Amino acid sequence: MSKKRKPLGPARWAILIACAIVFCGCLAYLGMWVKDNVEEQNDFKEVSQVHEKKDGLAEVYAMNQDAVGWITIDDTNIDYPVMQTIDDPEYYLHRDFKKGYSESGTPFLDAASRTGDEPTWNWLIYAHNMKFGSMFHDLLEYDSKDFWEKHSTVKLQIITGVKNGKPVIEEGEYEIFAAARSKIRDKYSKKFKYYDYAGFTDEKSFNAFIKGVKKEALYDTGITPEYGEQLITLSTCAYHDDNGRFYVVAVRKK
Repeated sequence: MSKKRKPLGPARWAILIACAIVFCGCLAYLGMWVKDNVEEQNDFKEVSQVHEKKDGLAEVYAMNQDAVGWITIDDTNIDYPVMQTIDDPEYYLHRDFKKGYSESGTPFLDAASRTGDEPTWNWLIYAHNMKFGSMFHDLLEYDSKDFWEKHSTVKLQIITGVKNGKPVIEEGEYEIFAAARSKIRDKYSKKFKYYDYAGFTDEKSFNAFIKGVKKEALYDTGITPEYGEQLITLSTCAYHDDNGRFYVVAVRKK
């Protein structure tokens, strides 16, 4: 004969109600988060449609003059404008293309890259690693050499200046030669910090960067850039370590 269940006391009822409130709150937050991400990606689709037109990057620049380029990796979700704000380097960390608040942010060029008349040899571009697969989430696929073999090319358009009110656009294809895991290190650490190499133009720094990247690389691609060749570095967050980062480095094809 089964025993009758004891009625819930006031304390247990209070706990159940509290849990229900927390659950509903989490569900509502998740719903809002999903909604915001969908809206953000729809906004980027609109900008992307403009970019697909003839002279598309020029039109994108007319919409927002913080745009300095466009980056694309075929067969991935990486197809975005690249922004740069010298006086407020991380302005687009949590802002969309229209300058509204955005959890995803917008890819942006390090302030130290292209600050003067002479461009640096390394254009460092940051973007978030979003769980929905947007921004630079797909960079983490490069931990596989098989993926690299099928997706080794990065397409980059860069606005090099403005002439007669119109942007001067340089287009190039870059071949990825290294993919690596790293982290943001203590400022006093003497270990290699790939993110410190965005503002240099000298050969010694170039060679030090290549040496450090090669040492951290997850696999050998057989490619070693030489001084004078233009590089781009794409960086995003990763969770293999506290303050973890994942980055790939590419060299402009000859």
